[in-house]
Amino acid sequence: MPRFMDPTTDFGFKKLFGEEANKDIIISFITDVLELKTPLLDIQFLDKEQLPPSSEERLGIYDIFCKDAAGNRFVVEMQKSRIAYVKDRMVYYSTFPIAAQAKKGDDFLSYFDSAIKADRVRDVDVMTYGEKPAKTSWDFYLDAVYCIAVLGYRLDGSIRAVNRNSLRNDEPPHELFYDKLRFVTIELPLFDETRPEYSLDIHLNKWLYFLKELPSLAAIPKIFEGDVVFQKAFRVAEMARFTPKERRIYELTLQRMWDNYAVLETNYQIASKKGEEKGIEKGITKGEIKALLMFLNQKLGPVPPEIEKSIKAMDNVEQIDEILSLMFEIDNWETLKKYFG
Repeated sequence: MPRFMDPTTDFGFKKLFGEEANKDIIISFITDVLELKTPLLDIQFLDKEQLPPSSEERLGIYDIFCKDAAGNRFVVEMQKSRIAYVKDRMVYYSTFPIAAQAKKGDDFLSYFDSAIKADRVRDVDVMTYGEKPAKTSWDFYLDAVYCIAVLGYRLDGSIRAVNRNSLRNDEPPHELFYDKLRFVTIELPLFDETRPEYSLDIHLNKWLYFLKELPSLAAIPKIFEGDVVFQKAFRVAEMARFTPKERRIYELTLQRMWDNYAVLETNYQIASKKGEEKGIEKGITKGEIKALLMFLNQKLGPVPPEIEKSIKAMDNVEQIDEILSLMFEIDNWETLKKYFG
């Protein structure tokens, strides 16, 4: 049994970043990911189930949803397996904390009072009731919304492990159009601590290393010595500290992950069988090759030409089975390149 949990599982991610007792961990993570000049002092966890205006619309259910003292909202998601339209999903999820800020009914008075104190009243429609001004319309002021997606796979075309995106002008010099809506993707397969840009001297890179390598660690690496937040993160992730209930939940999470893998492998077997039925009598069928390439594409993204060439050159089924048996260990193309030598 590994010493530490997998923080990229549903249970592991929420235990590490989503518990009240561990707010200092998510505060440190968000501060590093967003490169905030002033670290967050505190956050408040919010309801992770966001209701749409209509009952016919899709819910927004987040892994982590919180806000800071200034009202800025933070959505943090972990997506281990490849899904279609993940960027569309991030944009969709951002609409809930934006729309929720619209002031309705009696909220106007309390909002206007707080706006006066914060010196946020500008050109707004107001009326005077006695000596107290009352707000009759919302001036559309919004607090910032930040969406962070930690991904266990590589997005098409990505070359960096961390990509930060905001709304900018299409025309040069591409000045910032709006600074209160930002999207960040963290693609763990692209993180490689041996490359200079991912030096572990940088605190954010320590987080990427932690998330990617934690399940394989038998001891706490020296690079984390003296860092109070990481020392706590390792304690939270140590499975010997789990209650019996937490261990059962974690094991169920792993089982679901293995079940998903089994579904992928079944699809591979079905595709390869279809190739066999089309008249290929011996050796590796075209269906098996095509299925393996589709399998790898779903897990890691577009298959590099040199990898595709190596797979198409394989001449026995045992090689394919060996790659499938290593699928949990293969989380980037470099690992697979080493397999082919």
